[in-house]
Amino acid sequence: MKLLRLSMENFMPYKGKTSIVFPTDERRNVLIIFGDNMRGKTSLLNAIRWGFYEKALGRHLRELPLHELHNKEAGDEGDWNMEVRIEFEADGHQYNLLRRATKKAIVARPTRPEDFEVEVLLQKDSLLVSGQNVASEINRYVPEQVSRFFLFDGELLQEYEELLIEGSEQGKAIKLAIEQVLGVPTLINGRTDVGTVLRAAQKQQAKDLAHVSGLENQAKRQAELQVTLDSQEEDLARLLSVLTDKKRERGKLEEELDKVDAVHRAKVQLDSVRQRQKDILTQQNDLDAERLSLMRDAWRDLLRHKFEVRRASLLEERNRISRLMERKSSLQSQAEGLRDLLETEKCPTCGQRGNLEDREKYGSELGLLEVQVREIEVTDDDLSEVIQRLKFVDKMLSASVAHKLESTSAQYRKLDVELTKLDNESDRLEEDVRGFDTAEIARKRQLRDGLLREEGALLTDINSVRRSIDTTNNQLAMVARALHSMPQARASASTSLVNLATSVERVFAESIEKLREKLRKHVQERASEAFQELTTQKTYSGLEINANFGLKILDETGADVAIRSAGAEQIVALSLIDGLARTGRSAGPVVMDTPFGRLDLKHRDNILKYLPTTTSQLVLLVHGGEIRRPRDLDPISQRIGGSYEIKEVNARHSKIERINL
Repeated sequence: MKLLRLSMENFMPYKGKTSIVFPTDERRNVLIIFGDNMRGKTSLLNAIRWGFYEKALGRHLRELPLHELHNKEAGDEGDWNMEVRIEFEADGHQYNLLRRATKKAIVARPTRPEDFEVEVLLQKDSLLVSGQNVASEINRYVPEQVSRFFLFDGELLQEYEELLIEGSEQGKAIKLAIEQVLGVPTLINGRTDVGTVLRAAQKQQAKDLAHVSGLENQAKRQAELQVTLDSQEEDLARLLSVLTDKKRERGKLEEELDKVDAVHRAKVQLDSVRQRQKDILTQQNDLDAERLSLMRDAWRDLLRHKFEVRRASLLEERNRISRLMERKSSLQSQAEGLRDLLETEKCPTCGQRGNLEDREKYGSELGLLEVQVREIEVTDDDLSEVIQRLKFVDKMLSASVAHKLESTSAQYRKLDVELTKLDNESDRLEEDVRGFDTAEIARKRQLRDGLLREEGALLTDINSVRRSIDTTNNQLAMVARALHSMPQARASASTSLVNLATSVERVFAESIEKLREKLRKHVQERASEAFQELTTQKTYSGLEINANFGLKILDETGADVAIRSAGAEQIVALSLIDGLARTGRSAGPVVMDTPFGRLDLKHRDNILKYLPTTTSQLVLLVHGGEIRRPRDLDPISQRIGGSYEIKEVNARHSKIERINL
């Protein structure tokens, strides 16, 4: 199968008529479409999806309502027609698929999906396919269940990482989608149908055996278990329905929050800026008070020289008094010794009594000492007074008021500069949030978080009910075996039907597991081949698949590589996608939106070289951060059969123009 042309009118950001021609040369089968974020790359993916399946997906895989797909600017101008036309070829036939939505005549301005009428026309060669056969004709080549593998959103690659998490609900959902692609549901549906027959037969068996002597208790037990199982399955269906509703509600909230996420971040930043502004004003008020206090002491700097002179004088005076007091103390000590000698008439050194002449000499010396002591007119109070004056002068000279004023002013000016920047930032952020109800955004974030908690509680309840169902089924099986061992029960026609249905269900169950195992091995082989081509680490020996179709990287010894980078995860996911695509369908077109988000240049080059060889056409929707033209496209320059660029007209209007690389 090959895509030939995509034409749109008023679809999402593409106002008016827009078309893209796909390359059909097998040797030049790559189409590159450049576009900045928010310009309409994903809308092109959705145009193909809506054309084929009447379905468009937003963030978190939420289905977008029909009225949100129509270009708003065209609607404001009164043009309410929207259509997507896909021309393609398959098995030698030319197809022209048109899906059109038109506003109902009785509706002034559509606000609901019901306000549009949708028609679909499919022309095969020169013949029109009847309406009831359109879907089946499309599913011959591009069945919806495989659409995730040829309409591929690179931003959702991380969901495949969930396949490695045992028990992950997201992983279960992806596994189910994978098994749909690979055909497992055909057998699962068969087992389900047989299970329905088995349940009906068991109920009839319970009725038939309720009146057979000796089997009343077993029949009653079987009937009770059937009632319990019905109740448990009703509970499970109800919980799953509630969980689906919660996820749908959360998905809608998350999509709304994604749109205003920048507003929320701006509001958080604005609150932080405003708080910092308040803090700065408080600090400036404190600095103003400090400056006033310093100004009161500014007179000190005018007298600083005099204080320094006075300090030098006081230091000299203190030293002089200290020396005199030391001198006076020494003289007093000598005088005290002479007094003791004269009173005791004994030499303090040898203890001998002195003569009269010695006493006169000592008396003369004592008198001289007393005269010298009297001449030194200083006291401890004199020294204390000088020390107190010196402390006061030191206090006056402890720090320059001018220096403190300059330091305070410098701090104030620095805060003033920061405040000016914050004022400008505040104005910008206020402009970003103007027109948005930030309280409503905060409310929705709380609702979203609450729904997440509710989903967690529901999952716990669902797992509990599933365990209860398993227990009840095991008990029913035990009763069935007990009945089977009794001749009276085996004689019943309903028992024969139960035994037959049980055997057939067992065959289906075993066949499902055998098919799963066979398909897993096939996918593992194909994914490993792709991985070897895509990875830059050639020492890896390949990939190993688990029961969920999750893939582990194996090193050269065959051991699991537990720690994988974001880029490695993306390469593994792409390998899985390629393995599934080559297992579940024949080679066809692949449209990839933002496929290189987390990859380095070498991995990107490997992908560009490899994918064109495994698809009939490769369409890459990329932004400038992924591909630097024309240099990054050199490895596949001979493969590129066309290139376009999405250009912004305004926020609600984009256009596509063909370009040359």
